[in-house]
Amino acid sequence: MSESLVEADWESLARNLLRAELMRRGLSYARLVDALAAIGVEETEAAIKNKVSRGRFTFVFFLQSMAAIGAEWMQVPAWDALAQGQGIGTMGAQQLASSKRNTREAD
Repeated sequence: MSESLVEADWESLARNLLRAELMRRGLSYARLVDALAAIGVEETEAAIKNKVSRGRFTFVFFLQSMAAIGAEWMQVPAWDALAQGQGIGTMGAQQLASSKRNTREAD
């Protein structure tokens, strides 16, 4: 990976962060639709799939999704890890979902 990330890398990271949180909880997009509806956010499964596949969605949608699925904390990879490709690409969500760095440790 290069020293800088292009727009597509940031989109991949956004997509993979959301997908990783769903994977950790064993949730599908259909379950995300239900969870969002429970907090008053109406989305269709097709709309969510499109947003996530593009990696382009508002931060508001991301926050709504995290709140709806009960995510209280998440860690974004540090720049050095991002520059090495962590969380970016086709297997990035699986990498983030299984990463111990993304699990909140008790202080």
